[in-house]
Amino acid sequence: MIVIVIIMSTIIFVWVVPTFTSNTGQDNTGAAYYEKFETIQGQFATFVQSTPETVRNSPPPSTPYQTCTLSSPVILATSANIFVPSNSVCVITASVGNVFVSSGANLTVVGSTINGDLNANYSSSVTLRNANVSGFTGLYNVSVVSISGGSFNTSGNGAAMYGGGRGSFTMTGATVTGQVENEVGHQTFLIGNRISGNLEVESADQGQIINNTIASLDLDQNGVIVISGNTVNSYVVYGTNGWCATGNNRVSGSISGNCVGNTEVDVMNTGSIPVKLIAVYLSNTALAGGLSWRLASGHLAQCGAAQSLTCTQLPIMIPVGDMAQITMGWTPPPGAFALPWNYIYFIFVSSHSNFVDGYLYFSIGLGLSMQSRLENRICPPCY
Repeated sequence: MIVIVIIMSTIIFVWVVPTFTSNTGQDNTGAAYYEKFETIQGQFATFVQSTPETVRNSPPPSTPYQTCTLSSPVILATSANIFVPSNSVCVITASVGNVFVSSGANLTVVGSTINGDLNANYSSSVTLRNANVSGFTGLYNVSVVSISGGSFNTSGNGAAMYGGGRGSFTMTGATVTGQVENEVGHQTFLIGNRISGNLEVESADQGQIINNTIASLDLDQNGVIVISGNTVNSYVVYGTNGWCATGNNRVSGSISGNCVGNTEVDVMNTGSIPVKLIAVYLSNTALAGGLSWRLASGHLAQCGAAQSLTCTQLPIMIPVGDMAQITMGWTPPPGAFALPWNYIYFIFVSSHSNFVDGYLYFSIGLGLSMQSRLENRICPPCY
């Protein structure tokens, strides 16, 4: 019975705690226990802010109109225009005419059609679930916009949607015939949409443009912007963005401007032997390029067979008591990100199979300083 328990314990240990792949070396000298290193600080788009821009003004409501409040929702089809008073709640589940949402008001439209324009002015929230808007959609300084599914400006007459103001804007799985313009957003997320016209995102503090099919893409003056997995049937323009990362896009036309998303982590050698970092992972993917590092002491770094103040290759050699300031170019991995996306996960692996990992958060940098440890793992996925 004792033998069976020992065998089962060994099987469980081997299954739960797998080993590093061939990226790491074998250590038979015990030096791994003398090697120690830790993260000191990190930078990921820290304090990057967008450039402000003037938000358009909302047009007045269409008259005459029918008032919609919590006590009088629209559940029967009507050709009347709908007016949502200030600080009220309106639910629409039937076909209507134009819709206007006043300041502080909340609008929810589910599975119905707005046969005209939708305009919201300083409203608290606008939620559209599988809704159809045949006219123009104007969202002016709305605190929270949530759009899932549905179609917009099916007539296809030029601009289809405008969103402006320091709020949260999320649109997923929608079909837009025409142009979409989003300006001065705090958080702007566009995931898995089909847009027949130009998509313009400007002055967003934080933006994600992921897995969309669009005619063209125009970005400028954003704080932190990630563009991944999109199909762009014409051109892409990267303007002046504070922090920009792109990858896995299919672009048929020209690409102008640069999109560079660098991250930085400082790693200190706190042990009694030199540290040799031989592998780096960002978002559970081995670093493909864009590496640059130097020693905080200002001493020459061992860079391959030569010595240099700045090195652009692995391994990263950190003398005892010194610190490496490591800059890495980040490419978004394939697939959609869980929302809200606000961090990058990283791992450094040494030649003695020690590793240190951590999270770089938007606006605050390194979440927690971590000490290296010796643990058998498989990377990737490095969970």
